[in-house]
Amino acid sequence: MARNKPIIAKAVEEYKNRVIIPTTEERLKSWCSEILHAAILARQRNPNAHNFTGNLLNSIVVCLYKNREPVMAWYAADRVPEAIRPKMKQRKRKRVFFRPDYDGENSAYLPTVDTNGGWGVDDAQDFFENYTPKGKNLFDIVIAYPVEYANWIEQNRATTGILNSYLFAKRTGIQFLQLK
Repeated sequence: MARNKPIIAKAVEEYKNRVIIPTTEERLKSWCSEILHAAILARQRNPNAHNFTGNLLNSIVVCLYKNREPVMAWYAADRVPEAIRPKMKQRKRKRVFFRPDYDGENSAYLPTVDTNGGWGVDDAQDFFENYTPKGKNLFDIVIAYPVEYANWIEQNRATTGILNSYLFAKRTGIQFLQLK
């Protein structure tokens, strides 16, 4: 019996690498796509949210990592209209006027958070390529809103939708991974 132990262990390891891990990865990919969809809707359906340039919405990204290495990313920018202009830079007492803004309204805004003046989609791509998950998990899923002002919006207005995205992921994980 003791002689069979290494043979059994090898067979289990081969089955894990040939079937279990690839199947799990495919389920995770499907789940990431749905998480992104939920994140977009959480932002768009929030009645208090307002998109001036569209960069926050376009920056949303759901990333899948395997052994801390990037596998695939799902970008909101692939599913929503592109931002209408680069991110606003911080200004002293000078409003930026939109006719119309991303949401189709005439509006004005005084930017209070400094940005690099780039595009939200570029922030999303940069995040995916340069972020490394902290743990030692086989797979990691990361939901990110990498524009400079995302934290400010969430802390002051609670309209990014990130908390609803986390709740969606928590609520649907067992279903997507077919753990029941």
